[in-house]
Amino acid sequence: MRAVDAGPDGEGATRKGGPMAGEQPARPRQWLQWWALPILVTVAFLILQPLLGSGWALFPDSYRYAKQAEKILGASPGDAHMTALHAFCESRADQAFRADTWVPIDSSPAERAQRVTACLEKYGAAGDLTTLDPRYQSIFTTRPGYPVLLAPFVAAWGVIDGMRVLGFALAAAGGLVAYAVLRLAGLSALAAGAGQVVYLVSPLGWWALQGLGEGLVDLCVLGAVAGVVLALRGRARAGIAVMAASWLALGFVRFSSLLLISAAMAAACVALGLWAARARRRAMFTLAGVCAGATALTMLAMPVLGLPGAAVTLQDTFTNHFADPLVPDPWWRLAAANVHFWPAWLATPSASWAVLACALIGAAALVRWRRDLLWPALALFAAGAAQVAAHPLPQEAERLGLLMWIPATFGLAVLVHVATRRFRSRV
Repeated sequence: MRAVDAGPDGEGATRKGGPMAGEQPARPRQWLQWWALPILVTVAFLILQPLLGSGWALFPDSYRYAKQAEKILGASPGDAHMTALHAFCESRADQAFRADTWVPIDSSPAERAQRVTACLEKYGAAGDLTTLDPRYQSIFTTRPGYPVLLAPFVAAWGVIDGMRVLGFALAAAGGLVAYAVLRLAGLSALAAGAGQVVYLVSPLGWWALQGLGEGLVDLCVLGAVAGVVLALRGRARAGIAVMAASWLALGFVRFSSLLLISAAMAAACVALGLWAARARRRAMFTLAGVCAGATALTMLAMPVLGLPGAAVTLQDTFTNHFADPLVPDPWWRLAAANVHFWPAWLATPSASWAVLACALIGAAALVRWRRDLLWPALALFAAGAAQVAAHPLPQEAERLGLLMWIPATFGLAVLVHVATRRFRSRV
């Protein structure tokens, strides 16, 4: 069934209680555009990857996820460590010579082998790239979602190729889900495709490609937004089920992110319930309850299951991964770090101006035309900023603040929708 365009007041069918009565089935050409456009965008994105010089390589966290995947596949801890370490050292040696250049840099096999050997000698006997301290290890071993998903890819293609194939799959899936969310919200296929492109070319897409869990986190978050949109379109039961499943999956992928994001989305659902038509208020308040329940259950599960909380992660930050003595005032140090971090971040154009400018443009478009998408977008922007504030490190800011790109993804798609609709009306 053809999606309904947003009305001139920006609320469209959501305000009126769902799709317009008497809709006719989409014409074959429109149906072709509906499924062909996102596939073409996805294929183009994947084909262009080798030309972009992304310098793909394993991160230290990638090594730890690979080690967990090897253990899931039956490897002993020692074998899992060495297999993951070999992949890490080899990818780092290759990256050192690519250096994000368009033209490959020639290097002798001896130079590459020397780098790999030095890396293996440095970390082989240590058992980890950082530390085997159980407090530090627990931060990663309590995130089974991504390693479980990674394991079959590693079994089929090995660590490096398996992580890369999974990265492509997660990035492509994230773009397709973003497209589906925007179509469910009533945007045209062209506008939803524009949102898909924004998702893929922004840091959301780049980090999804990496051997990390960011792409999987984004998929869960977009699934929760899809639940909101479904409820606003009159499919409350489906929306509740999709959101609950998304939060459950996110809990296994990264429960610390679930704690922040579900709380922010609860506030967004309350705001939508106060704004939406009466027929949708009950569904929105129910979704707010689902979000609040996810937050509360996570808080209860952490001490019961022995999951590392903020106290562990803060001590990790301020003790150099537990190499130094524990600090007595981690929260004061976090506040002081934020006081210094944010002015420096704002003063670094490459770090802050792009995301803030795109977020402002996107939010302005949502305020003017699509307030049903505004509240989830603002909630996710706030959650991304909160994740950065919890770890105010310049080298981590872009990755932790990925959700700050959601207003741009939604808002720029809305701009395309409005612009194309007005252009067609004048032709």
